[in-house]
Amino acid sequence: EAVPVLKELSEKYPLVLVSNFYGNVETVLKDFGIDIYFKKIIESAVVGVRKPDPKIFSLGVEALGCLPQETVVVGDSFRKDIEPAEKVGCAAVWIKGKGWTEEEDMQTYPNTISDIRQLPEML
Repeated sequence: EAVPVLKELSEKYPLVLVSNFYGNVETVLKDFGIDIYFKKIIESAVVGVRKPDPKIFSLGVEALGCLPQETVVVGDSFRKDIEPAEKVGCAAVWIKGKGWTEEEDMQTYPNTISDIRQLPEML
């Protein structure tokens, strides 16, 4: 269900993936055929900064060549994605599924969706 959304969004906006992965996320994305939708991949294991450190989102903004206020971060963790993105000055959309913690389950946020297919209408 994510592929059509990635395709649609990549035709309108440059996309950058920011991930706390282990140094091989590009290989995983290639295996799934979705690497083509991303302008750049920022991996914590490669850049030496991990979410929730806002610096990793600053690297993503730099890779886009945009200002933070022109950037929307989409994430599934309120603490690791949404809060640090806002600290950098980015707008954010939270894809809220089952939270990582009970506290996160109780969290609310104005730009919240429950399914990635809702994302295009939020932008």
